[in-house]
Amino acid sequence: MSTEEKWILKNGQVIDGINDEVLDNHYVKIVSGDIMAVEKGEPDDIEGFEVIDCTGKFIVPGLIDCHVHLVWDGSADPQSVIKNEENDRIVLEAYKHALDTLKLGVTTVRDLGAPDRTVLHVRNVIDSGLLVGPTIIASGAPICMTGGHVYYLGYESDGADEVRKNTRKVLKEGADLVKVMATGGIYTKGEEPGSVQLTVEELSAAKEEALKKNKKVAAHADGLEGIMNCLEVGIDTIEHGIYANQQALEIMKNQGTFLVPTMAVMRQLTSSPDIPAYALEKAKQVVEPHFNMLKGAVEIGVKIATGTDCGGPLTPPSFYFDELAIMHEAGMSQMEVIKASTSIAAECLGVDDQIGSIAPGKLADLLILEKNPLEDLNVLREEKLIMKKGSFVN
Repeated sequence: MSTEEKWILKNGQVIDGINDEVLDNHYVKIVSGDIMAVEKGEPDDIEGFEVIDCTGKFIVPGLIDCHVHLVWDGSADPQSVIKNEENDRIVLEAYKHALDTLKLGVTTVRDLGAPDRTVLHVRNVIDSGLLVGPTIIASGAPICMTGGHVYYLGYESDGADEVRKNTRKVLKEGADLVKVMATGGIYTKGEEPGSVQLTVEELSAAKEEALKKNKKVAAHADGLEGIMNCLEVGIDTIEHGIYANQQALEIMKNQGTFLVPTMAVMRQLTSSPDIPAYALEKAKQVVEPHFNMLKGAVEIGVKIATGTDCGGPLTPPSFYFDELAIMHEAGMSQMEVIKASTSIAAECLGVDDQIGSIAPGKLADLLILEKNPLEDLNVLREEKLIMKKGSFVN
């Protein structure tokens, strides 16, 4: 991407990701990938700038997905697709999935589980500017118990010492955060979503090592006991949170713990007989309590960040927008959904100083929409202009 581009987007309706009101008739000035000004009225100095008239259009921050698996292709059984592939091919496929995601308007993703350093390599190549893609924040291989949830993606670890060593290992490999598997789940045979996996001592070891490197910890946590274990040791984000009760949700709110619900994938898991039978049966049991949990989290005021598990079974990147619809269905306003997908998601990822809102000093990751997403979130699915670090994505 060029670092010399200079743009002025004028006469736009700006939804900046922070304010509850639309900023009417504003312009956004962009230089070398950074937002320099967001002001009302006409820009006074346009020499050297490419000017785009956004009259009647809406400018919003680039969308963020806080939970993806780029190595998976969103087919009915995506792990079976890569099970016998070499890592170099997996890397290439992960890059394709990343590019597909960017072309939807999702300009940042957090990848929460990939074998070895596959997605870390994709991240590094995009960061270098060699290839166009979304910003990737990646955990690398997750930390799980031997035979635990999606053990085939992660580093199997038993006891606090092994968890500590493997946490150090993924951080040495360049992980941006640590992913731990606190409970069982849907998409691993022979386990239950409610079952505890990593212990409090093991989770504590991962959290301690992450803190030494100033990194966050995200936990796959479906069952209540596992969720409570995560909250006890100060895990930063609860992924899925299916069986969180009111007490757990209140602790999350009080501690500032983020919930990343990933609702769409659970509904997709019940949508097709092509899903592995063991996963289909478990998914049917969790869809209703999962949705009720999300409604409770909305009512209590838990910090909710958009995440989809895209790449998972029957959930290719385009299902990002289904997640937004479910969040709205659960009681979030359109503006709350947009914030969960932009500024709150950026805060969840620890990058709100760089992205997540349209403000001076932030990267120019943004979308230009033809219609108002506050009237209908489906507008986000439609044709749009996508800018990534000040360059338009073809």
